Amino acid sequence: MAEIVLGYSASHAPMMSANPESAPPAMRERFFAALDQVRDRVEASGAQAVVLLSGEHFTNFFLDNLPQLCVGVGKSHLGPVEKWLGIPRTLVPGHPGLAEAILSGTMTRGFQPSVSSRLTVDHGFMTVYHALSPSADLPLVPVVMNCTTPPLITLRQAYEFGTAVGAAIRAYDGLDRVAVVGAGGLSHFVGEPRVGDIDEDFDLWFLHQLELGCPPDLLDLGNDELALAGNGTGEVRAWVACAGALPGARTTALDYEPIGEWINGMGVVLHEPADRQAPQRPDSIFVR
Repeated sequence: MAEIVLGYSASHAPMMSANPESAPPAMRERFFAALDQVRDRVEASGAQAVVLLSGEHFTNFFLDNLPQLCVGVGKSHLGPVEKWLGIPRTLVPGHPGLAEAILSGTMTRGFQPSVSSRLTVDHGFMTVYHALSPSADLPLVPVVMNCTTPPLITLRQAYEFGTAVGAAIRAYDGLDRVAVVGAGGLSHFVGEPRVGDIDEDFDLWFLHQLELGCPPDLLDLGNDELALAGNGTGEVRAWVACAGALPGARTTALDYEPIGEWINGMGVVLHEPADRQAPQRPDSIFVR
């Protein structure tokens, strides 16, 4: 049976790869250092595939057909769709066996995800995946979550979906080691006058709630309340789902940077399973 060796979540702002130099150097360096840290941990774990949960941006779906959840089961996934993203377009290898196991496993646990054998992945997946696997050789199972267009699942439902994904991975006997990643957020506004605004108070509260293990204060936050922090902030559903896949893990907020030049609150959170924890806990932003 497969072991989830590590989990983490990170922001997927397109400017992090399209124009990274636009950010203040110290902020940029701290953020990328945190991404390097989780990449090194994944490499050291020997993960054979990554399951990446993220929203997408009307790349595969639109208002005429907008599933809440979709599992990419293809042998490969073309991306990124954006030519300007600063990441070479390529065919990223998939893992159909693991993807089918997640599809069937989540269905038996009460969810009804759609399925696609021909997903095209945009910056929502590719910025974070490229930081993890620059050579694009780590097999990827993309799991699309509708994070911004009503009707929307709640944070509690996102957590429960992540729990179902984690259980399905652990029941799969075709691999030994799998990493789970959430991508999106943190607070940001898109296509409205508040573009560039960042809700630092919400972001820090959210990261602290993750460190606390996703208590009811987080999971019971209403969708309308969540939207107050930005119409793109709902992408944190992917972070909550990632946490749900690793219940009981030690969670550490490695970095947070309110980078206005990237119009995004940028963060990285690490989830270490009990039997995979480093002897010394990584530094949290809350104890610096």
